[in-house]
Amino acid sequence: MVIKPKLNLSCKKFINVIGRLTSRGIVMGKTSVIILLLVFAVVAAPIIYHFYLQYTESRESESMTHPSNQGEGENPQGSPLLSESSEISTPGSLEVSSRIDHVPHLHVPSFTPPNPPEEYRVITITDNAGRNVTVTVPVQRIVSLNSGLTEMLCVLGAQGKIIGRDATSTMPPSILSVPVVGENSYQPNVEAILELKPDIIFADSMLAYNTVAMQQLEGAGIPIFISDPTDPKPTPRSNTTVVDFTCNLLMKMAMIVGGEMRASEYIQLAQYYNNLVKQRIASLPNEKRPKVMWEWYAPYWTFISPAIYHAGGINIAENMTVYAPVMSPEFVVEQNPQVIIRMISSPTHDLNDFVKIWQEIMSRPELQNVDAIKNGRVYICDWKLRDGILAVVGYLYFAKWIQPTLFEDVDPAKVMAEIYQRFFGITVEGTFVYPP
Repeated sequence: MVIKPKLNLSCKKFINVIGRLTSRGIVMGKTSVIILLLVFAVVAAPIIYHFYLQYTESRESESMTHPSNQGEGENPQGSPLLSESSEISTPGSLEVSSRIDHVPHLHVPSFTPPNPPEEYRVITITDNAGRNVTVTVPVQRIVSLNSGLTEMLCVLGAQGKIIGRDATSTMPPSILSVPVVGENSYQPNVEAILELKPDIIFADSMLAYNTVAMQQLEGAGIPIFISDPTDPKPTPRSNTTVVDFTCNLLMKMAMIVGGEMRASEYIQLAQYYNNLVKQRIASLPNEKRPKVMWEWYAPYWTFISPAIYHAGGINIAENMTVYAPVMSPEFVVEQNPQVIIRMISSPTHDLNDFVKIWQEIMSRPELQNVDAIKNGRVYICDWKLRDGILAVVGYLYFAKWIQPTLFEDVDPAKVMAEIYQRFFGITVEGTFVYPP
């Protein structure tokens, strides 16, 4: 497109007159030059303005007839609605005639669509204590009163939402910056928790035994999700392993805090080893299953759990009628366990804690004729390997101790290292079992 400005007749005559005067020498010297420049500015201004108006009108005329502006409808502000196939022109895509010497710079601001607001909704979910918990999700402020539950929340990517923890929640190490609001689930600091105004509290079953604290927290309208992050219901030979239990719990927690994709990643890893153990002991007859004494807290304290059976052994207390019985030394000697497993808590994972308990068991006079003592099959295990994301590690240790031939190729320590590295990006030192 060529734009040809039309000059009016008076301007042309004025320029001709100035030209004749200059050529005849009538206007000379510096004064003549100044006068000539002033006259030129006065004459040129309307000419440039006339050029600009014609250029603007021609651009508007082209944009009115451009096909991209002929949409099927317009929004309330008059801007064309864009369909999925619409294209937005950018400065680089404008086609302008090469005969126009200058095209004004067009600034097209960049646009970043805002993140859609999170959709809040109210759900009711049954916790592992059988209670219906109604909560608005996704939650943003979490208090966790159990170390195993805290690690599971962190695996789900919810660490940034945890505003309070119990003193036992120390993993991953970055969680240490979160304020402590209780020693454990049984000893919560109710006042501190109420000041934080959490959207939900995660706790183990010990919280229910502190009825005063439980009533105060519930009375404040705070949803409480209760679950022990360890063994399933105390039935001696259930089909649900501790790994199945952990994976189911993790998915249930993900419904509250989000992180379903991370939950699936963990479940895939854990279920690989879970299925490996299940397959290898599936056809194991009872006569191939050694008797196991599973001890905790104090000599001959035990509990009923399917963990020993799932790992290829038989719990010598499985026929007792209470969940956590105390066995007599005579009963243990009569049962003659081939394996003894003792659970301890070692916050610093100090080797000396494990050696001390191991030596105590090995030196009990009443057990000197028991097969487990005679054959040196006494093992000390940290509780940390029996709950939360490390439950699969404890499961593998139990299987390896009870059925060493079947699981000679399995290295539980490497599995633990993989879990911590993959989900927390850390390497953990210290003792978790003894003998290693």
